[in-house]
Amino acid sequence: MPDPTTELERDAADIPLTRAARDILERAAAVAKARGQSATPSDVLQVILTTRGTLADQSIRALEIDPASITMQQPATDGSGAKAIPLRQLLVNANREAQVLGHYHVDSIHLLLAMLYSDTQETSAPLQKAGLTLYDLRRHLQAGTKVDFQPGESDRLQGSRSQPGRTQSQQAPGRSDPGRTSTPDRRSRPDAALRRKPWPSLRGVIKVSPVFLGLVAVTAASGALLWFGILPAFVAAWTIVFVTAGWITSVCVHEFAHALVAFLGGDRGVQASGYLDLNPLRYTNVMLSLVMPVLFLLLGGIGLPGGAVYINRGMLRSRTWDSAVSVAGPVGTLLCGLLVAIPFMVPGHLDWITHTNAGFFGALAFLGFIEAIALVLNLLPVPGLDGFGILRPWLPYSVQGLAIQYGQLGIIAVFAALFFIAPVRDAFFGFVLQITSFVGIDQILIIYGQSNFRFR
Repeated sequence: MPDPTTELERDAADIPLTRAARDILERAAAVAKARGQSATPSDVLQVILTTRGTLADQSIRALEIDPASITMQQPATDGSGAKAIPLRQLLVNANREAQVLGHYHVDSIHLLLAMLYSDTQETSAPLQKAGLTLYDLRRHLQAGTKVDFQPGESDRLQGSRSQPGRTQSQQAPGRSDPGRTSTPDRRSRPDAALRRKPWPSLRGVIKVSPVFLGLVAVTAASGALLWFGILPAFVAAWTIVFVTAGWITSVCVHEFAHALVAFLGGDRGVQASGYLDLNPLRYTNVMLSLVMPVLFLLLGGIGLPGGAVYINRGMLRSRTWDSAVSVAGPVGTLLCGLLVAIPFMVPGHLDWITHTNAGFFGALAFLGFIEAIALVLNLLPVPGLDGFGILRPWLPYSVQGLAIQYGQLGIIAVFAALFFIAPVRDAFFGFVLQITSFVGIDQILIIYGQSNFRFR
């Protein structure tokens, strides 16, 4: 005895279905299971005709056809009629209709269209006898209107024709003349929702690399050593390990955020490049993207922008998505900074600090300071930084070209100003300290953590 439910899962495994279409098919399988046979297109049609609110039901009624009249034309489903096509073939035909119409999923309307095919006699015959044709259905789906007296169309809706004495000026507001061939408003089309590009599935896309897990483990282990005051003679070493590993972890999150939004925005290449694995070794240039920022951190206590992932901007959906990709990185850094700042935002946190764990709070405060530096630095509207990347898609192409050509000089100029121009340096770090103070990180703890962040 066949199991229609199992057969449906097998037949629809590679067919993208809307929730409405899947519900119809599951109900048809249940009807067939009660009968002890495999599901057929007739079972699917029966469910469609008795389900209100679907696009197929709305389309049938919009074409002024009574679903009951179709039901009356249906043959018996006891297997005495002609042999029905397999359900798999119906789904393949429906998927073909969806692709031809520019839809991304198979809906109830595509199942109805497929049941009008000539190879599906058990459903096409009753539908056509009731007055429904492929042309009418496709036309309504794409335009939301029905044009009478087109080739192959029945003369069944005389009342829907334009009245000869009614001029265009007498038409009801918002309604177009059915005889006109102007393109309908896409937003008013019945299939407008089916034409929206769906969000890509993240199933199996996001992975966590062992390298990232190792960084988190090193950060946690060094933090535990600082918290419990184990080997206090090595507080400076534990601080360096804690801050460096924590900083690289936040860089991974920053670049992962860029890649994730790029993937959602249309660039599928970031998955193949491994940018969604949270692996810093996947960056386009490990030396410039990881080694140099860590050296700057160790030598100067400044968090450089860090890693870089290659984004194919031409694959993104729009300029808005292009800007969103640049916004995502600083958002990732902000989340990491807030995570670091949580202990400092708890009322009474100063009472937690003891002689034993003071090194931990100093290291955590300094890491929060580094995160704030990276956030502010990345949001500067300078070519090569994310702040400029947010604005870049909206600028003239000539300006974008110059930015690409001289972007590295902009970053060098920023760091030269921070190192050699005292008013710029004071203003920048003063603003960063205001941010850390706002989230409760004491400047004294930052200084203490920075003093331990040195090779001795």
